[in-house]
Amino acid sequence: MHFKKNKQKDEEQKKLQKEKNNQYRAERRSLLNRKSKEYYIKNRDKCLEKVKKYREKNKINISVKEAKKRILDTERFDKNNLKFYLWSLKNREKLNEYQRNWYKKNKEKRRAHVILNRAVNSGKIVRPNFCCECLQKCKPDGHHIDYNLPLEVVWICRKCHSRKSTRTIKI
Repeated sequence: MHFKKNKQKDEEQKKLQKEKNNQYRAERRSLLNRKSKEYYIKNRDKCLEKVKKYREKNKINISVKEAKKRILDTERFDKNNLKFYLWSLKNREKLNEYQRNWYKKNKEKRRAHVILNRAVNSGKIVRPNFCCECLQKCKPDGHHIDYNLPLEVVWICRKCHSRKSTRTIKI
């Protein structure tokens, strides 16, 4: 019983201290920001080195956090589409070069994509209007499980497709 009362007092003290700290920061925010900027300007190399060491040490945790954030951001596809479109208008040559290199490195994948696109365009294969994973109404992508079977695909939306990607960290 006595232990519980002490524990409650400790928790209350922690809450009060946290509130005081928040109030202190709020009152002196501009001063703290200015001091922080001054410190960074004077010690830029030291700060960058600390960040670099921290990122190397916590690489996995950081990448998992970023992956979770990406997966939970439902508007990321619209944002990325707009960014990519604007970038592609300015960098057409870079984009063409990148695509040529990708085609050379991934001939099997490219062949499967071309065969599937031709089959869809000719009407031999009908693209459904929903995702087979989440059943959301959309224009799904064809996900190849085996590139040697180019017409056997799972029709899934971009969100589900990005989760299935080998580049995505499994959470």
